[in-house]
Amino acid sequence: MHNVKTYDSIQAFRGLAALAVMFFHFRWLINNEFPNTGDYLFGWGAIGVDLFFIISGFVITLSAQKLDTGVSASLTFIKSRLKRIMPTYFIILLVVFILSGGMSIFHYSEKLANLVSALTFRPIYTSNAPFYINDSGVYGVRWTLNYEIYFYLVSSLCLLTKRPLLCLLSFFITALVIIPVICGQQFTLSSEGYQFNNPYLNLLTNPISWMFISGVLIAKLVPLAQRLPATLRVTYLACVTLYTVYSLFFLKQIGHGLLSSGFALILLMSGVVMNDTWLRRFTPRWLIFIGNISYSLYLIHTLMNTGLGKRLAWTGLSDGVTGFIIYSVISLILATLSYRYIETLFISRSKKVNQNRKTDGLIADK
Repeated sequence: MHNVKTYDSIQAFRGLAALAVMFFHFRWLINNEFPNTGDYLFGWGAIGVDLFFIISGFVITLSAQKLDTGVSASLTFIKSRLKRIMPTYFIILLVVFILSGGMSIFHYSEKLANLVSALTFRPIYTSNAPFYINDSGVYGVRWTLNYEIYFYLVSSLCLLTKRPLLCLLSFFITALVIIPVICGQQFTLSSEGYQFNNPYLNLLTNPISWMFISGVLIAKLVPLAQRLPATLRVTYLACVTLYTVYSLFFLKQIGHGLLSSGFALILLMSGVVMNDTWLRRFTPRWLIFIGNISYSLYLIHTLMNTGLGKRLAWTGLSDGVTGFIIYSVISLILATLSYRYIETLFISRSKKVNQNRKTDGLIADK
């Protein structure tokens, strides 16, 4: 087992990604008071998901580097990742289920299909790429977790080999290039993906997975880039920041995948990470904290659009800019509570169990 560096810049980036997605989903409140203004201010916020995928590849690589290879490492990795996301997900899913009508869902076939999909992390449509679910329906944000589970499983299996990075790259080149081409599809980098008559195959081959791969490569290459002179690294960061702003807000390259905002975000991510030591001096602690609660915030903010928000209608404050602020503040409060009393609780319990097992092993050895 090996020690790896932690990156404050990554937590801050997580925080920005979570805020971007939340503001994107709440922009309709501003539109109700000032038509199109919400779209103008936060219509770009969906790109936070691509940033999450890049960060996921980066963090998964760091987590895997702590481990050796083999069956034990593979099981340790997959268990730690699932313990990180599953408890919070299913608890919040239960709350969504209750607020969305509870047992009445079973009277509607489409809602029931969405519920089963949410419980089993499976795509249900061959269309509506890259989501392959009804992303505007109950708990639509879950589509990203389908990809996350996919990434976790593949990464875990690759840890069974002596060369996990080579195995990972080989797998995704096969899934994203070789299989589609062999099946007669035209190679593409678009997140519209390939048109197989199977939702699982569409998800497994969707080019949005290149975001994850880019995060893996950044994790491997950035330590080398950090050896470059500081002036060169800072200059690179300045250039890619300007390019990202120009790409998003002037060229309007907003959307999922490499052909939209993905390429600029990859460059920006690499620039931020290679300058982490310098940037952490200026990174606000509150943004790192939002990064810490970002998973809960990503899951829980949709409650405001699906159930909790409707219960604020009687106040007259659940619309316009005021509603936007109230929705955002309540989401941040709920995410903080979820992080402290659900995420942290299960993570700390998991660590205690692992520590006890190590202690028992030492006693047994003696």
